[in-house]
Amino acid sequence: MRNENLTKKELKRPSFKTWDLDTKKEVAKIGMTASMAIVVGTSFGMKSKVMKNLHIGAGVALVGFSLWHHMLYQPAKKSVAKSTQEDVTATEETLPTKPKRRTKAKIKPA
Repeated sequence: MRNENLTKKELKRPSFKTWDLDTKKEVAKIGMTASMAIVVGTSFGMKSKVMKNLHIGAGVALVGFSLWHHMLYQPAKKSVAKSTQEDVTATEETLPTKPKRRTKAKIKPA
């Protein structure tokens, strides 16, 4: 019975699009850490052609993970612009305006 259920169901891999923001941030951090470790590890064997290529590839991966990590921490532009505009109009409508304070003219002695 158990085997029948497993064969009937399609096993789906988790999609990248279904990850929440915290999971994406963690994956980006792990990717940066792993690629940095490979860059440091391969820097000691730069005489070999394989190590050089691996070093360059890990460096490119590090830059990619860093950019991805940076983009995950940026606020959404559409929601920020709308909420800022709504906040400004809401505060303008709710706050009473104070009349300007008039100062008395000072008389200068002649």
